[in-house]
Amino acid sequence: MSERNVVQRAFDEFGRDARFEKKSGSWYRHGQEVIAVSNLQKSQYGPRYYFNQGFWLRELGDERYPKPNKCHVQARLEGLLPAAEERINELLDLECEMSDEQRIHELRALLDDELLPLIERGSTIDGLRAMLADGTLRRAGIRGPAQPVLASAAS
Repeated sequence: MSERNVVQRAFDEFGRDARFEKKSGSWYRHGQEVIAVSNLQKSQYGPRYYFNQGFWLRELGDERYPKPNKCHVQARLEGLLPAAEERINELLDLECEMSDEQRIHELRALLDDELLPLIERGSTIDGLRAMLADGTLRRAGIRGPAQPVLASAAS
């Protein structure tokens, strides 16, 4: 039962191909100012997943591998890519009927073509500020200590 399903395989292929570092089930990209944390969370109610994207501001803490739920900026994939929300929900729900090939192809395309550029953009404080200013992070949770850092110079 430990065989990886198609969603888990797509997630791991994405992290590996993007040259992230895997630790405790999450994929990390370490930048000078920001650590990006990509995490796949299984629903406790069925064969559905949630893709969590976090950003850890290094100036606010010296963590090598911050836990996804402790990141200063936290968002779900569909929150970062609202135009694709319905399709993301279908792709991450194994009860939604489609072939494994189609699911992995579409999921990888979304992660590679849509999410990766956002992760790269969010690799600096200025990039996160710009994402906040243009509404990309409007559905993200921003922890208290990060709010003044991301607000300064945003005006």
